[in-house]
Amino acid sequence: MFLSSSDRKRRPSLNRTFPGLCMVFVLLILSAGNLGAQTVATYNFDDGTADGWTSFNGATTPVASSAAAFSGTGSLLTTTGSGGAGGPSISLNGILQPGAKYTITGYVQLTNGESATDANFTIQRSDPSCSGGTCYDTIGTYQVPVSSSGWAQIGGSYTVSATATGLNLYAQLVGATTAQSFYLDDVVITETAPPPGGTPVASYNFTDGGLDGWAPFGSATLTNTVSPLSDPTGDKSSLLVSNRTATFMGPSLNLLNVNGVVAGATYQVTAYVLLAAPDSSNPTVTLSTKTVDCAATSGAFGTIATSGALSSTAWTQVQGTFSFSDLPGAPTNLTLYLQSSSATDSFYLGDVAISELAPAPLSANQQDNSGITSTFEDGGLDGWSSRTGSSTVTNTTATAHSGTHSLLTTGRTANFDGPQISVSNKMYVGSEYNISGWIKLLPTDGSSHIINMSLQTTIDGNTSFPSVTGYPGVTVPADGNWHQISVTGYNMGSAYDQGSASLYFQTVPPSGNDLVSFYLDDFQLTYVAPPTIQTNIPSIFKSYEEFFPIGAAVDTTDLSGPNMQLLTMHFDSMTPGNDLKWSSVENTKGVYTYATGDSEVGLAECHNMRVRGQNLVWATGEQTPAYATGDGTNSAANQTVVIANIQEHIQNEVQHFGTAVYAWDVVNEPLDPTQSDCLVHGPFYQVLGPSYIDVAFKAAKQYAPAGTKLFINEFSTTVANRQACLIKVVRELRERGVPVDAIGHEMHNDINFPTPESVKQAVETVARNFPGIDQQVTELDVSVYNGGDTVSNFGNSIPASVLAEQGWLYDKYFDVFRELKGKLSAVTIWGMADNDTWLDSFPVDRTDYPLPFDMNLQAKPAYWGIIDHTKLPGYGLKFSITETNGGKGDKNTRVFTMTATNGDVGPAYATQITGFTLKQIFGKHCSPVVTPQSSFPVVLGDIPASGAASTTFEVNFTGCGEDALFTLSAPWNSSVYHTGTFFLPVLYVNRQLGW
Repeated sequence: MFLSSSDRKRRPSLNRTFPGLCMVFVLLILSAGNLGAQTVATYNFDDGTADGWTSFNGATTPVASSAAAFSGTGSLLTTTGSGGAGGPSISLNGILQPGAKYTITGYVQLTNGESATDANFTIQRSDPSCSGGTCYDTIGTYQVPVSSSGWAQIGGSYTVSATATGLNLYAQLVGATTAQSFYLDDVVITETAPPPGGTPVASYNFTDGGLDGWAPFGSATLTNTVSPLSDPTGDKSSLLVSNRTATFMGPSLNLLNVNGVVAGATYQVTAYVLLAAPDSSNPTVTLSTKTVDCAATSGAFGTIATSGALSSTAWTQVQGTFSFSDLPGAPTNLTLYLQSSSATDSFYLGDVAISELAPAPLSANQQDNSGITSTFEDGGLDGWSSRTGSSTVTNTTATAHSGTHSLLTTGRTANFDGPQISVSNKMYVGSEYNISGWIKLLPTDGSSHIINMSLQTTIDGNTSFPSVTGYPGVTVPADGNWHQISVTGYNMGSAYDQGSASLYFQTVPPSGNDLVSFYLDDFQLTYVAPPTIQTNIPSIFKSYEEFFPIGAAVDTTDLSGPNMQLLTMHFDSMTPGNDLKWSSVENTKGVYTYATGDSEVGLAECHNMRVRGQNLVWATGEQTPAYATGDGTNSAANQTVVIANIQEHIQNEVQHFGTAVYAWDVVNEPLDPTQSDCLVHGPFYQVLGPSYIDVAFKAAKQYAPAGTKLFINEFSTTVANRQACLIKVVRELRERGVPVDAIGHEMHNDINFPTPESVKQAVETVARNFPGIDQQVTELDVSVYNGGDTVSNFGNSIPASVLAEQGWLYDKYFDVFRELKGKLSAVTIWGMADNDTWLDSFPVDRTDYPLPFDMNLQAKPAYWGIIDHTKLPGYGLKFSITETNGGKGDKNTRVFTMTATNGDVGPAYATQITGFTLKQIFGKHCSPVVTPQSSFPVVLGDIPASGAASTTFEVNFTGCGEDALFTLSAPWNSSVYHTGTFFLPVLYVNRQLGW
């Protein structure tokens, strides 16, 4: 197959275990970086109560009020004391953790008639480190202006003292000298960083005399006992683990039974171990996991951490982090257990703690998806600021894209010094956004500048600058006009610490500095909700159950959400598009990275889908690491190295996946019709000649499970010279005993090539030459562009007529596939929907639309061509004929009118009549002359639903006897591939039409 840059996407995935391979690590071992924020408390007062808030420092008792609200229907109303002091308060004891970091925000508005003043949030902290035992900590800005005309946000970031013993949050007015009333609303407290060691989730000290939910792993014995030494907390209660006869045996805990352990979060496990007796071999202990889910029904095993050497005279700590996923299916068991390098040593376990280092990412319905709109019409900066603090951003009325105001950035000191705005809690990892702003350059001097829109995100001290616009950016002329910088469907892929994400505009000159000033207006950041698939249409694979499986190429974006729903609804087979290729699984010799492929194959197993493996050896060397072909020479020494590389790689991969993969493209795209031996003279060929194919197939046959289908996979097999090479090469391979038992026809087709008839001929030619050989269509897609056309680009405006044409072509292809039942064992489509296709970057960068579903995962004509052509535009198109006159007074000339009447499904695009033929069936031979209204094909154009179009034909019957009889046939087509023939069985010369 061909490869695009978009096909190279990689994301962390869940590992799994397959038959024939030792158990592998199932859990994602993640760093302790903060992957997201967790809301720990909210107060919106919409239920008509004060939500537990009370009076502080002489203020009135706060009450819920419906007179004003920042959002929802209610807020909290409080009046300060007579001197202006006091306000509403809430205890945060048990809500905030010592050492953790939070954001605490709320909104304040004065009641009508109150004089403008300032406000803030403050925490009264009881802490032995404070003078007198009490401190008062301002949250965020000390003086936030507040008034009765609108809501103002107060609050900010707060880190809890590790020695705090009491926390009381209150809102107050600053500067008030008399009693004033104000509303408080939408108080939100979010943990942005856990306390050192994480937020406690569970601890086990065994002081209650029981096992605390722990159970033996294997046949070990667990006993609650008193250890000979106190653990680091000073406690001697522990579990004695004895009667071990294998290294894996030890104590275990089902983490799914631990309250607070959820998928997607990151946890730290700490435990202490003491040997029951000395052991000079210095054994270690390992924290391990066993996960059982639909893809690993016998369990997949992983390692969290291994301790240093254990001792019988001191406790040894073992500590590590873990996370788990609900993909490809939620675990039914997640067991944490301790094993030891010694198979027989007994040991004590004490002081086990599990803490959360990072919460699970927010789901879409928990996010703030309100976006950002900046029009600057209020005269302010709308949250924008100078990125460096050196440049100046000002609200101006000098010009505007709409309205009367815009934002002007001047005095820039660097290319990256431009206007920025925080997108923290406005953009979330894994979500999609449309982002747009209008730019006007200053001064108007006719020069051109590249404007780039980027993000700055920081996580765990690491800062990155992902470009939002395609790099380097958009060329904007200084012509005095406004120019839009717009990006649709931007997928946020950068995690960040709370408050550490901003979006900015900058210049990117070819070299040096470009410090041009510019205006910004009408900025819009909009959340794009995930599409919803149609559940009321027929499943593709179920519609073809009597013929063959229907597959799709997948990547990690198809493992969850609507893409996964679309995949599992319409396909019963899958091919990982890139994640099983050599460079993906063994880019460094002997180092295997199966995680991504495991996730995809695991999803297939969880949904009873078949899996094709693509591929083991790529003849051209694409997606193949350099080491695979050694030093590239054909020396005897290097040939030995390369043969071993091929055998080792194939053995490891096919045994890893075992029976989970039923078919492998063993050698991909080996043909080159320009070579005398018909083979690509790629890097493997340069070393081994044609025998590299023998080595690969024999290794696959030796190591893959019995019954695995072994394919040669090739493109353009409908082209005569490539088809001839395919027959020649396969015959030669089989004659020398190479186990090629299947052929894959890729079928990356264009809208004008190949014809459905040539597809049928290609499969039948192979079947005729190799009776009983398995054949599949392995990578089907249909580009909307003609073959060889690298100029056209429909962009976001694909004509409906082109989609209809593509739909009718899919219909013809699948007609052929059904006719080939028994010769084709499967059809795989190279993707599912137009939002994810390699053709967007091949052969040039442009938008293509080659798949059954559109960019919003909705069925399009291509889908209906596969499922039901009666739903295609133009279905129901019919032709009729009438005689309009006797032929302009000439008794030998008659005029016939052909009328095309469309059905009611949709337009019949580009309808035309391609012929008008009379065949004599009776009487003395004669040759009528047919004169169409225009040259053939006679174009009727686009006929709307339930509409009609007509054309006339003159027929001169001079020389024909009165008894002459004819048949009339008039072939026609619409949308190119919607074809038919109007047929009249008898046409009389001696009378008008009367049927």
